[in-house]
Amino acid sequence: MTFDIVALCGEQPDPAATIAAMRAAGPQLRVDTDDDAQLVALYHEDGRLLLTTEGARLVQVPGEVTRLLGISEDHTAVPHPVWWVESRGPGHDPEAEAVARRFTQALVGVTGGLSWSNR
Repeated sequence: MTFDIVALCGEQPDPAATIAAMRAAGPQLRVDTDDDAQLVALYHEDGRLLLTTEGARLVQVPGEVTRLLGISEDHTAVPHPVWWVESRGPGHDPEAEAVARRFTQALVGVTGGLSWSNR
């Protein structure tokens, strides 16, 4: 099972914010991209995949984030509209979870908003 985490960004993450978040996740990590799928992957120096993150998607429908994540409707801290940035890492690798959390927190720190994870 993967570790899933979502950055719910109050502002659209620009390339500078995304690169800064990747550096915060681990400056020694290797970056690879899949432009067709809008994916960015971060790898450990030894070649292990630690994080895959998708491009930001704008969610404009009120209540859609709470519905998708299964959180209570009175969760007023979710920005609206919101930029949804989903990331995941291998569930069996504790380093992957730490990298995903650092990336997401850095991204939310720059754009405002909050994060959600499956653990």
